[in-house]
Amino acid sequence: MDIASLITRSVLTLEEGASLRDAAVQMMERGVGSAVVLRDGKPVGIVTDRDALKVIARGDDGELVAVRDCIAKKLLTASPDTTVVDAARLMREKNFRHLVVVDDGGTLVGVFSMRDLVVGLLRERSELLNASTAPA
Repeated sequence: MDIASLITRSVLTLEEGASLRDAAVQMMERGVGSAVVLRDGKPVGIVTDRDALKVIARGDDGELVAVRDCIAKKLLTASPDTTVVDAARLMREKNFRHLVVVDDGGTLVGVFSMRDLVVGLLRERSELLNASTAPA
């Protein structure tokens, strides 16, 4: 199974110069835990609610910290045809909870999260159980 059917396609995006406070407010308003950071319309990173908590815990002013200063140096991406197993392996190896999904041109398609992984595994398990109990 690939991740195309599991990804979240309606993704909160922010330009890299947005403040972390603005990111936190928008994540709270939309009820999401992450936002994809863009530069010239292309994804360059992801900022999470955990990033906001780290800044606050350090005592920094979230209004003065740009989201570009909170993202990893290298963006972890996948394509929509990446298998669930490969996506899970990559996320585990890199200790990431979100994977930005892009097309061949680097355009944002969606985000694959740990939650999406669990949903996919539960769906697959349900399908297997239904297939094994179907009358012959």
